[in-house]
Amino acid sequence: EMAAAVAEGIARAEREGRIAASANRMANTNETGIRMLSAPEVNEVLRLATSSLALILDAEHAVLRMQDEDSKRFVIRSDFGAADGPQQGRLFRLDKHVARETIRRRSSYSVREVEAHAELRALAGGCRSLLAAPLKRDGRVFGTLAVYDKVAADRFYPSRFDSDDLQVFTKYASYVERAIAAAGERSDARRSRNFDPETGLPNE
Repeated sequence: EMAAAVAEGIARAEREGRIAASANRMANTNETGIRMLSAPEVNEVLRLATSSLALILDAEHAVLRMQDEDSKRFVIRSDFGAADGPQQGRLFRLDKHVARETIRRRSSYSVREVEAHAELRALAGGCRSLLAAPLKRDGRVFGTLAVYDKVAADRFYPSRFDSDDLQVFTKYASYVERAIAAAGERSDARRSRNFDPETGLPNE
């Protein structure tokens, strides 16, 4: 009876801990979202998007791609993480494949076990799980956002992203979409004030 009571107490404490952690992450997501929405430049939004997302989700790596207006390719505009050299090259090759799949799906998704997917296995490079989402404007995909490998403080190897992580990630991606659009509009407004739209010459 005592053992059962102890087990119930431990389970209750774990549930309360998960609820508190989830609430804290959502609060951090909203706070970062407000910061991104007020950023004056698109590049600042991109920098915040990857660095803050990795911290909120305890991810080892975060990568953001946007479509280049000239080449129409989806190129890396911001990344955050400790990967460098050959490890970074493998990560970017994996992300290129993930970006294609994200554009095709047009919705956020998770891969809990990368090695279980034949098309990802050769590119995994040790990556265990990932989350990915398209960035859309007016229904068109203009970028992708992804995180790789969840850091587990109590383990020597990465954990896996779960459904709670995906929920936070999806909300975060919607903030990124709006923040990029808002920063772009502010940048366009500054240009129109400072330069003549027809001649491209500075306004006096």
